[in-house]
Amino acid sequence: MNRIFFLTITAFWFSLQTEARADKVWLEPTRPTAAQSDWYPQAIQTRVGEITSLDAKQLAMRIEGDEQDSLFAAYRVIWIEPSEVGEKQAAAIKLFNEKQYDTSLRALLDSLSERPPVWRQQWLSMVAAQAAWRSSRGAIALELVAQLDRRPLPPIALAWLPIAWRTPREITSSGTTDAALKRLDDPSAAVRLVAASWLLSTDHRETATGALNALRADNARPVIARLAETVLWRTTSPPQVAEAAERWQERLEALPIVLQVGPTVAMVELMGNANQDEAAERWKLSLELTPPHPHPDL
Repeated sequence: MNRIFFLTITAFWFSLQTEARADKVWLEPTRPTAAQSDWYPQAIQTRVGEITSLDAKQLAMRIEGDEQDSLFAAYRVIWIEPSEVGEKQAAAIKLFNEKQYDTSLRALLDSLSERPPVWRQQWLSMVAAQAAWRSSRGAIALELVAQLDRRPLPPIALAWLPIAWRTPREITSSGTTDAALKRLDDPSAAVRLVAASWLLSTDHRETATGALNALRADNARPVIARLAETVLWRTTSPPQVAEAAERWQERLEALPIVLQVGPTVAMVELMGNANQDEAAERWKLSLELTPPHPHPDL
C-alpha cells in the first residue's frame, strides 16, 4: 500500500515538473463561420507544451504526447507564460510592473543578454519601448519601435506598442513631442503610428490626424491600419461619441482579442468625457474583470 502511494505521488510530482517546464499559451477561440451560431461565445483556450516558433503568421507548438507540432494562427495568441524566465528578465519585468520605468528600461535591455527566443526578445524590447516612453525618453522609445519594425512582428508584440490610447498626463513632455515630430515621416509605419498618437494631445493635433488617416488607408500594413483607425477615435468630439459607440464596438469586436486592450482603454475615456458614464463603466469593468492579457494601460 505504501509503495503504491509512493509511486502515485512520484508520478504526480513528475507531471507537475513537466507542466512547470512547459510553455502555457492562451488562444482566442476560432471565429464562427457563416453557417455556425455565435449565440454562445466560445471560451478562451489554453495549450501547454513547448513553443517551437512564433512569428507574425503562426505559432508552432509541440504539445506533450504529440509527435508533430501543432500550428495556430499568430493573431489567436493572446498571452504566453513561458516555461523559463531568466533572472534578469524576471527582475526587469518586476521593475516595470512597479512603474519604475527609468530603471526598468536599462534592465529590460540588459535582459536580452540571456538570449531568450526571438519572439520573447521582440516582446521584451517592446516593453522597453513602453518604459522609455513612460520615463519621457520618447526618442529612445521610437528608435526601439523602428528597430523592431524591420521585420514582421507577432500580434502579441504589436499589442504593446507605446501608443497613447488616452490623453497622456504624466507622460507628455516637450522632449516627447519633439521626438514624435522628427519621426512623423519615418519609413516605419509603426513609428508613425506611435508618434502620431503622442501628438494628438498637443498643438500638432491636425498634423497627427493627417498622419493617422494616411496610415488607416495603408493596405500594405493592415494591422497598423486598423490600429490607426482606433487611435483616430480620440479625435471624436463628446457630442458625437454616443452616435459612434455602436460602430466602435463592432470594429473593436472584429479585432483579434490580443489587440483589443488599447482601443478599449480609449473607449473608456471617450465615453467618460461624453458623460456616457454607464457605458464607460461597462467597458472599464470588462478590462478589470476579464483582461485579455496584462497591459501597462490597465
